[in-house]
Amino acid sequence: MSNRQQRRLQQKKLRGKGSKAAQGVVTAENMQSALHAAVQYHQQGKFRQAENIYREVLTIDDANVDALNGMAMIAFQNRKYKKAANAMEKVVERVPDNPGFRMNMGAIYDADGRLEDAISAYQQAIDLKPDYLDPYHNLGDLYLRQGKPEEAIAVFDTSMAANGREFHALAYKAHALDDAGRHEEARRLLDFDTYVKAWKFDVPEGYADMEAFNEALARHVKTHPTLQAGVMSTENGKHTGELLRGDMGPMAAMKKRIEEGIHWYLEQLPDDPEHPAVKWAPHQWKLTSWGVVMHNKGHERAHIHPNGWLSGVFYISLPDVLNDPDRQPEGWLEFGRPTSDLHVQSDLTIRHYKPEYGQMFLFPSYFYHGTIPFNSDQRRICVAFDVEPIY
Repeated sequence: MSNRQQRRLQQKKLRGKGSKAAQGVVTAENMQSALHAAVQYHQQGKFRQAENIYREVLTIDDANVDALNGMAMIAFQNRKYKKAANAMEKVVERVPDNPGFRMNMGAIYDADGRLEDAISAYQQAIDLKPDYLDPYHNLGDLYLRQGKPEEAIAVFDTSMAANGREFHALAYKAHALDDAGRHEEARRLLDFDTYVKAWKFDVPEGYADMEAFNEALARHVKTHPTLQAGVMSTENGKHTGELLRGDMGPMAAMKKRIEEGIHWYLEQLPDDPEHPAVKWAPHQWKLTSWGVVMHNKGHERAHIHPNGWLSGVFYISLPDVLNDPDRQPEGWLEFGRPTSDLHVQSDLTIRHYKPEYGQMFLFPSYFYHGTIPFNSDQRRICVAFDVEPIY
């Protein structure tokens, strides 16, 4: 029997045990399998099934921290914060040195408005595991919501000091600087004029012109076996998996152009060795690339690419509305708008860039970016990529 067949058989057995557990048949012998099934239900949003199993586990072992944690997080997700806190406090009492449980405790207190308790819990999670990023992010955002941007900046700086190239903290700090009135520092970190570049590239070898290349690449993306909806930050559209492995088709030619664009970008970097886009420029990297097909009202929600140093996008099919001056900036690329869960309070500095055929935009991966929704029956198709450092 192959390893894959063994894994499938094991998963089948677990599902079978989990089904019995969901019916109330949980024993000391199948408890771990039952908990595994409960976690699966929980992750799928099937809270009732998960809670039934957690309860059955607790009738056998009332101190089981995994079941208590599961019960706490279901209550939290159902906005029953007092119930969630009671369960999580039992977990933390039993396992005081687990940073994940402290993080959950902080999130519950935060949602319940117990902000000083939340601050303490987040800080305890950080102290227990300085390379655990989530409590830094939550703690910094809590300070922003309290109108304490300097405290938030200190948290983000601490995260970067402990973890090095940490682009979520850097992106958060860039926007927190505006909340603190430190606009010159914010503009330096988010210097769109200097660090957002448009590179016009030549027609790849083997193609008569750019139109022929675009058609081949659009066909490759639209028919890619990994294309699916509901992925990443794409709304009203579909997203492929990795395009730079397997049958690459026209992406093999495009990969060469991407590499040329990266080297061109490196040559354009200013003499500013303390700027993070310069400081963290890698000598070696790996490329990852994916395609996006957007439909009517399609857009990308604001996001960053924390694993990259440099990100890029080029366009292979564009709706006509992008050229209508009365409807601009529909479908355009947008920089400077952070994700909605970062609660900055100052005015945003927003920049829009119009996509063009035969050019790619390159920008630091920590720059928040997204796209403006467009109204059209025509498709908007692009290929994006990340330059992931190898240090």
